[in-house]
Amino acid sequence: MKKTLIKLFLGEPGYNTLPKHSAYQNYVRHLRDIWNNKNHHDVGLEKIVRLFLLFIQVIFPGMHIRNYFGKKGIIIRSLANEAYVLLKVVLPLVFLSTGLYNLKIVVWFSFYLLMETICYVASLIFVSDIFVKPRSYRRNILMLFLNYLEIAACFAVIYGGLHLLNDKAKGITDFLYFSIVTSTTVGYGDIYPATHMGKIIACIHSLLTISFIVLFLNFFSSKVETLHNSEDLI
Repeated sequence: MKKTLIKLFLGEPGYNTLPKHSAYQNYVRHLRDIWNNKNHHDVGLEKIVRLFLLFIQVIFPGMHIRNYFGKKGIIIRSLANEAYVLLKVVLPLVFLSTGLYNLKIVVWFSFYLLMETICYVASLIFVSDIFVKPRSYRRNILMLFLNYLEIAACFAVIYGGLHLLNDKAKGITDFLYFSIVTSTTVGYGDIYPATHMGKIIACIHSLLTISFIVLFLNFFSSKVETLHNSEDLI
């Protein structure tokens, strides 16, 4: 059983090599490269956005998780990252199912997790030059799908916790339903924002998820079509 699990999650032992640099070392190097225009001659607003997306990573757990588990090998680091993403999908659902979404600290924590994911996904486009070739573009699409679910779940916590919807929204199913319907821009109209803040957040939610689908999922889907059997393990 143990050998089966090792084979399932780690593959061949030789795959789990140590990364050349820690996440912290890469972080400093990438900041220096962007500042000195090593890879792109970006100026003005573009450079500010790129620096911001990279700089803000330090306040989120993701980079620190990659740094810690990177000491144990690149496969272990990947598994730790996958576990963290899954945790971020499950946590909002736990908040909704247990009623914890009514606590303001839980709403703010969900917003914090949401911001990490949004900044990460934006980085895949605006600072894509800092990312090494992934082990598998198919894996990236799977991870992006989990990010999409996390965004919907976190917005559901925000809608419920801040009481932004009309009286028909009374529980976890209604909050998730409205969040997913909003993210797909279907808009049935049976549940709708009841406050000005709710309308603003619903607009932001729609714009974010449309951008997510159009710009990012399509981007990585196109990579799969051109990918052969030369997937890099680094």
